[in-house]
Amino acid sequence: MSQRKKHRKYIINGIVVLIVIAISVYVSIYSLHLGRVEYTDNAQVKRLIVPVHCRVKGYVREICFDEYQPVSKGDTLAIIEDMEYRLEVAQAEANFQQVRADKSAVYTSLQTARNNISVSDASVEEVRVKMENAVTEYNRYHALFAKGAVTREQYEAIKTNRDVAQAHYDMLVHQKRSVVLVKDEHGHQVSQSEALLELSEAHLEMAKLNLSYTVIKAPCDGVTGRKNVQTGQFMQAGDILVDLVDKHDIWVTAYYKESQITRINDGQTVDVKVDACPGVVFKGKVKSISDATGASFSLIPQDNSTGNFVKVQQRIPVRIEFIEENNPVDMQRLRAGMNVECLVNY
Repeated sequence: MSQRKKHRKYIINGIVVLIVIAISVYVSIYSLHLGRVEYTDNAQVKRLIVPVHCRVKGYVREICFDEYQPVSKGDTLAIIEDMEYRLEVAQAEANFQQVRADKSAVYTSLQTARNNISVSDASVEEVRVKMENAVTEYNRYHALFAKGAVTREQYEAIKTNRDVAQAHYDMLVHQKRSVVLVKDEHGHQVSQSEALLELSEAHLEMAKLNLSYTVIKAPCDGVTGRKNVQTGQFMQAGDILVDLVDKHDIWVTAYYKESQITRINDGQTVDVKVDACPGVVFKGKVKSISDATGASFSLIPQDNSTGNFVKVQQRIPVRIEFIEENNPVDMQRLRAGMNVECLVNY
């Protein structure tokens, strides 16, 4: 009986030893990473998450997507009620046409003023010739009157003709100056009209741009996230309509201990194991290493100035990008935020 108990005890002890050995082997395989590798399980899959903002305010008239739906760049996601913006475009268009008509009228007035100057030049020249003739005639009659060859009445008539010609000439010269001033004024009005035309055209383009913003489109290829808006909801400019997960850019951010980072360099190959893809080893390479620890990017960085210092080993973010050798079907299974294990080969 005692021999049987002993035998059973040996069997039980042997089974316990085998279990301990199996557990030790399992722990050694999955916890100890021997060889020239640096391991971490503090890593996640990353993708660009692009927020889609509403660029103009208004009520949502139509929503054209569902949650977690694949979309392409340029696809319509939502439509804002656009009646107000259509009226603004019509008003800006009418104002633009009015300013353009005013510019044409001012330009016509400028052309008329230039023509008037040409006419004034011809009139001044004609009167100047007549005035010079009158002055010559006056000088001749003045000499004859001094010799008594003509009567006073003849002399006074010639003098009057000279004075009239001089006055007429002076009047036309002043009129020409007035026409020149009018032409200069119209020239300034043309410049002002051109500036107003550019301003009204800019207002028209802005109104058309705001109208186009009432149709909210996808900025990139990707998959929609949670829907943060409902039909009839009022949106302010800058409100987020939905988040898009960009399907093109994908990488891994691994946080290695500062004691490990000395053996990690750009370009080293990396084996990536994803919890959601058992049995699949993805291949990647080290793209870049952060110049700051992960804690340095926190909203409240660690401050040791008080003297109560406890040394905590910091972690450095390392960007790991997948290479083209990976199976595209397996790559499509990756989602942003998935936990991964990374082994950097050095």
